[in-house]
Amino acid sequence: MRPHALLLGTLIVSLVAAGPSRGTVTGPPVGASRLDPRLAQAVLPGAEPVAVWVEFVDKGEQGPADLAERLAAAERGLTPENRHRREKAHVQPLVDYLDLPLEASYVRALEDAGYAVYGRSRWFNRVAVHASGAALERLGLLGFVRRVAPVELAMPRVREPVGGAEKPFRVPSLPTAAQVLYGMSFTQLQRLNIPAVHDSGYIGTGVNVCMLDDGFNWYRKHEALRTIPVGLGRTFDFIRGIPSVQDTVDFPEYFQHGTMTLSQLAGRASSRYMGSAPGCNVLLGRTEDDASEKPIEMVFWTQGAEWADSLGADLISSSLGYNLFPDSLGHDLTYAMLDGHTAIVTRAAEIAAAKGILVVVSAGNDGQNRNVGYKVGAPADANGDSVLAIGALDSLGVRIYFSSKGPTVDGRIKPDLSAQGVANLLAYPSSDPNAYTRQSGTSFSAPLVAGLAACLIQARPTWPPVLIIQALKGTASRASSPDTLVGWGLPDGLAALRYVPDSLHAPGLTGPLALALSGPNPLRAGGTPVRLRISLGADAPPAGYHVRVFDASGRAVRDLGAGSIAPGSASDLSWRGDDASGRPLVPGLYFILLDGAGRRSAAKVIVLR
Repeated sequence: MRPHALLLGTLIVSLVAAGPSRGTVTGPPVGASRLDPRLAQAVLPGAEPVAVWVEFVDKGEQGPADLAERLAAAERGLTPENRHRREKAHVQPLVDYLDLPLEASYVRALEDAGYAVYGRSRWFNRVAVHASGAALERLGLLGFVRRVAPVELAMPRVREPVGGAEKPFRVPSLPTAAQVLYGMSFTQLQRLNIPAVHDSGYIGTGVNVCMLDDGFNWYRKHEALRTIPVGLGRTFDFIRGIPSVQDTVDFPEYFQHGTMTLSQLAGRASSRYMGSAPGCNVLLGRTEDDASEKPIEMVFWTQGAEWADSLGADLISSSLGYNLFPDSLGHDLTYAMLDGHTAIVTRAAEIAAAKGILVVVSAGNDGQNRNVGYKVGAPADANGDSVLAIGALDSLGVRIYFSSKGPTVDGRIKPDLSAQGVANLLAYPSSDPNAYTRQSGTSFSAPLVAGLAACLIQARPTWPPVLIIQALKGTASRASSPDTLVGWGLPDGLAALRYVPDSLHAPGLTGPLALALSGPNPLRAGGTPVRLRISLGADAPPAGYHVRVFDASGRAVRDLGAGSIAPGSASDLSWRGDDASGRPLVPGLYFILLDGAGRRSAAKVIVLR
């Protein structure tokens, strides 16, 4: 890991979200269309309605004082779980522009104009609607609209049959000592040394895990699922807009995958079956509709991640992925887009990570799919210090052919880790509460690792996610020689539990030499600069300082200057979101680092388009 990766790795964001206060719309003048060029055919007479994002210019703030009050109200509204998670992850500031709700008057104006809003995102400051023809053109002319663009699609990680999926069966109780607690799930956990972590007293107790998947039929009935703590208000079907995440009558086949991934992570039936974190609390979000591949599903995933944040989730486990979209030509994610910042789902996962959530996703089952270059999809392409992408191994620890490969287009290693993804034992979602099945795919290797991470979160309650990731990678089977097939390899739970990090967290803005920011944040590249003030306490000795800007991967992108400062004085600098040549940097999260007086201080700045 590079020197700055510990500080920067957790908080990666790339977004098109906030804007200036009302009345200061940037971009095209009021009256000019803000339609994305990809919508050129959709505005033609007779065109079929398309799903579009309607991005707002701001969140209704009436100036700096009003914005400050709104941010203060958002901080007061944090749940205790959400506040605790952010404080543990050293999120600074504790709330930001992304946490503010959408401006209600904008949403009402759209609805009053006849647009049915079916999805909302406070992180990206936009709503989703269907429109075409003149109605679509009118959207681009509204004064409070910054941009209208197509909604991206979603596709589940298809379960990969290896030698044919077995029919449901019942797990017998076996008398050997190893099976007393774990039943037939012992071997798939033992390969990650998870039983030793459980023996140490860590089973994920008190850790909130959000699972985003296609549905969770029979989770209240199956013997391995019915004792999992799922509290009131902790399930939601974002497709149907209702709290229930089950349908055992009309379309039961669309509510199975989530049940199986849930069992892999949190299942528990003594002497018969055990997941990797049987003591955790879960939130269940249905964001995937197996019946079709529609743009709306991307909206649901983003909503699910925001929901997880608001309820204080410590971890998101999701076995969904995004690449080819045959039902919507022209919307495929190409390899060039797998840079960790482009795909909307990747950006949503990064924002979740920036809020202190550990995100674990499947790498994908495209290891033999030449149409995607055998590569991982999104959000598996997100930076591995924030979002863990998990590949699949067979029972001997060898990579299985269908497991998606890396690297990302910018050369980063993917997957990050790998675990058993062949013939995994899973709870079978049916009316038989004792039925099990064996299935294969990275869909099932990911929740195994997510559960191990939940156990480590319990064991190390002060560690931010970046240190949990560091422990898992630093003690895995290929820690010294990671590659683009299995990443850092197979995790070792007990070794990760015993891991001693280089430092517990990056230092905050403390000490005699301090860095403070004022002005716009988020800022728009090339627009009004963010102002920096470097100050030194009156009782401190004179000090030299150096101020640089780093991107989320730890790469220095701008040197803002160096100098010396006298006790009791201050020095001012500014930055416009550009590189050394004055070119605007790509949208994302950047860190301004102040080195001096033997200390390092940091502040984050979000750069927008």
